[in-house]
Amino acid sequence: MSQLADVLEARSQELLQRWGSAVREHPAPGGPSAAELEELLARLLQRLQRALRGQDPTGPEQGARRSRGDFELGGRVRAYGLLRDLVWELIEREGLPVSLSEARRWTDVVALAVAEAVEEMDGAGSRAEDERARLNALFTQAPMAIAVIRGPELVVEVANPGMLRLWGRSAEEAVGKPLWDVLSELKDQAFDGLLRGVLATGKPFVATEMEVRVARGAAGALETGYFTFVYQPLRDARGRIDAVLTIATEVSETVLARQLTENLLVRSQEAERARGALLDALADQSLVGVGYQRGPELAFETANSVYQRLVGREVVGQPVRRALPELDGQGFLTRMRQVFETGAPDVGREVSTALSPAPGEHPRERLLDFAHQPVCASDGHIDGILTLVLDVTEQVRLRQEAQRLEAEQRQRSDFEQYLIGIVSHDLRGPLSTILLGLQVLLRRELDAPTTEALVRLRSSTERAVRMVRDLLDFTQARLGGGLRISREPMDVHALVRGMVEEHARTHPERELRLEQRGDGLGAWDADRLAQLVGNLLGNALKYSPPDSPVTVRGVGEDGQVSLEVHNGGTPIPPEALARLFQPLQRAVDGPDPAGRSVGLGLYIVEQIVRAHGGDIRVASSAPEGTTFSVRLPRGP
Repeated sequence: MSQLADVLEARSQELLQRWGSAVREHPAPGGPSAAELEELLARLLQRLQRALRGQDPTGPEQGARRSRGDFELGGRVRAYGLLRDLVWELIEREGLPVSLSEARRWTDVVALAVAEAVEEMDGAGSRAEDERARLNALFTQAPMAIAVIRGPELVVEVANPGMLRLWGRSAEEAVGKPLWDVLSELKDQAFDGLLRGVLATGKPFVATEMEVRVARGAAGALETGYFTFVYQPLRDARGRIDAVLTIATEVSETVLARQLTENLLVRSQEAERARGALLDALADQSLVGVGYQRGPELAFETANSVYQRLVGREVVGQPVRRALPELDGQGFLTRMRQVFETGAPDVGREVSTALSPAPGEHPRERLLDFAHQPVCASDGHIDGILTLVLDVTEQVRLRQEAQRLEAEQRQRSDFEQYLIGIVSHDLRGPLSTILLGLQVLLRRELDAPTTEALVRLRSSTERAVRMVRDLLDFTQARLGGGLRISREPMDVHALVRGMVEEHARTHPERELRLEQRGDGLGAWDADRLAQLVGNLLGNALKYSPPDSPVTVRGVGEDGQVSLEVHNGGTPIPPEALARLFQPLQRAVDGPDPAGRSVGLGLYIVEQIVRAHGGDIRVASSAPEGTTFSVRLPRGP
């Protein structure tokens, strides 16, 4: 049932009265009287009501139409236009919903009425030539596209500007010419048969939103348009059909917009179905438990497999209080009801929860991350709660265990470094005093056994001093964020040469080779570099065969100096290379050949190199031996 048709039936007298008032304010000269037109408009309203209700719009009064054929055409069309405006004003004032099909039926009824008026005017033959002039003026000014196609040749007798725009032709190109010479592209689109059928049968043809290909694009390119039109037969004075009145309206924008809307709706529905299926699949495969509790009772409408495994039972169809009675008293039901009543989401992190593995079993503590999200219906009220829950019990326990072990390790490390710092600092003073006393004693005239004993004692004390120094450096590097250096201009070649000569004097049985080239000038910490070279030379002598040479190379390059210390012998195992520069580690397993290493030498070497902005690498193999390579930038 059409609401618009009901309103038109109820308000028809009001519409006709308002129409009469407008006519009296702006009377049209000549033509039919207001009473005659009012009778005609009353019938037009009845036809419109029938059309809106899906009935035949022509009705029983169609047969009486010929008796009114002498009505002035311009006055009738103006009356139709005024009535149309009053109807649309009523629709807007009442806020009536008007569908696209109702608007189309209204347009079709008015178009048919105009076509009938034109047919009556053409067939009456009783109007003067000035009436035909007014008819031509009406065609020209009409808001619709109008044309008259006459005779078996289908010659375009009249085409108003609206029709010429639809065709994409000028008046000179169209008027007075056969239609298919003007619009050849339409002949193969069934229009020739439609027009000749109207001429032959006298039955009008009405098309709604018909797709048409018209050559009105650039360079005559075909364009697709959609048109609603009427082919109305016209009779001559003797009643013979000899022409067709065409009244058309282009509805391309409306049709395309509706098609777009329909396509978007279809795609939206398909996307919604796909999204729902995807969400269902994801929810079922997710590591997160998903449940939806609906209504004031918070009854489970859905719960994925993860959720049901977590709670150990089937919950769908039951209120939360009945499905999970062990939650009563743990605050969850209160929190969920607050979400449902207030619409404020609720989130919990690592919340301790007692859950029964199965109905009737003793609850066990679980740690849960959860979120309660309100879900609103289309009218805005809260329909239910979407619950997401993740069991983090094991993750939390593993994290807590890792934190405990880390804290214990940190405490042990801090204690070790604190102890090393105290011991090394407290030992340095007494050792320095002992070393000084030994040096004084060795200057005196002593017997050979005493001198030999003092020399061994001095060597052991010097070794202890070096160990204390390494421990102090280790403590500074670990607790102080790295070794501190003091750069001064120096020649690194001279320093390295001095260190090699010193080790040659203390190891006369070994062969030490020195190769140097390029510029050795730069800014470094001389004491730290001496410590670096001494540690590398000491390692090379200690871990190489007694009859093999140790080679030291120094090369001055652009912006840096490179040092290499090479020795033969057993290579460093590959598994030891990764930890070679770690503290308290040694290059090889087994006893220390010299019996004095605590595994800090290479760690301190790397710290010295880093403090100078350089890097150190090591390569070790049986054929090539072992080579420590150091790169030292010349300074800032």
